[in-house]
Amino acid sequence: RLPGIGDLRLSMQCRALVNQLKPDIVHGHSAKGGLYARLAAWGLPAKAIYTPHGGSLHYDWNTPSGAGFLAGERAILPLTDQFLFESAYSARGFAAKIGNTAGRQKVVFNGLRDSEFVGGPQTIENPSHDFAFVGEMRVIKGVDLVLEATRKLAQNHGRQVKVLMLGDGPLMADYQNLAQALGVGAQVDFAGRRPVREAFAATNTILVPSRAESLPYIVMESIAAGKHVIASRVGGIGEIFGPAHEELVEPDNVDALCAAMLQALQPPTPVQLAMRAARYAFVAANFHVDTMVEQVWQTYQALARPQGAR
Repeated sequence: RLPGIGDLRLSMQCRALVNQLKPDIVHGHSAKGGLYARLAAWGLPAKAIYTPHGGSLHYDWNTPSGAGFLAGERAILPLTDQFLFESAYSARGFAAKIGNTAGRQKVVFNGLRDSEFVGGPQTIENPSHDFAFVGEMRVIKGVDLVLEATRKLAQNHGRQVKVLMLGDGPLMADYQNLAQALGVGAQVDFAGRRPVREAFAATNTILVPSRAESLPYIVMESIAAGKHVIASRVGGIGEIFGPAHEELVEPDNVDALCAAMLQALQPPTPVQLAMRAARYAFVAANFHVDTMVEQVWQTYQALARPQGAR
């Protein structure tokens, strides 16, 4: 929610709680959580950690509201003992918009649980859909690119593919109308907001053609579920793909997306299979919840340790 008078009351309550509990660490997530945590620890022995989750960083300095939010972030920069970023991309974006965090920053990737890893790349025989998209119906997610690419596959390559669209949002009706206008209404199933596992059960290939992202969970989840992922080269997605980052497609490019989808319809080559296995192994090693918790815990221990102690 946007800032309001209630935030002053809540920040004072947080500070009273810190005074009462006397914690070693106060860790705030997102713009508001980060604000409360740092004001609560200000001048007290507790160390303040901030994990941005977009928030103020979605704004720009060239708008009045954006300048206000970003100036607020910059003002409380000195009150932060440690920054934990979900990706190197987020760390770079924060430094560019807010200020230098060198010497007090660390990248800790988000993590998935054991139950979300299937053991390696998987293939469904006779899937109900050739592709699936999971996300909000917004311009930034590239839904229109999927629809345009589906039309191109039919017109230019004679491939009538079936696409499952899971998600809801302000442009749902617009995209349904666009599908009809492009002549692919019968090929695209708009299922609304549904569990991601329904997409995994329906297809071997997940589409993430976003125009902008940070570190999207759907990419991690899809790879962990053994799926082939076609994603755009934006934000921190390359950090998830790891050794397979060159497979990412150019963002906001229908032809590039169409080419990747056409390739995915062919039997994978040995090189492609090896790359998918390497991508899965990379995610399993670097995006596990145990790894995430251990790295955060090490940060807590280092900050809480008395000065000079080993």
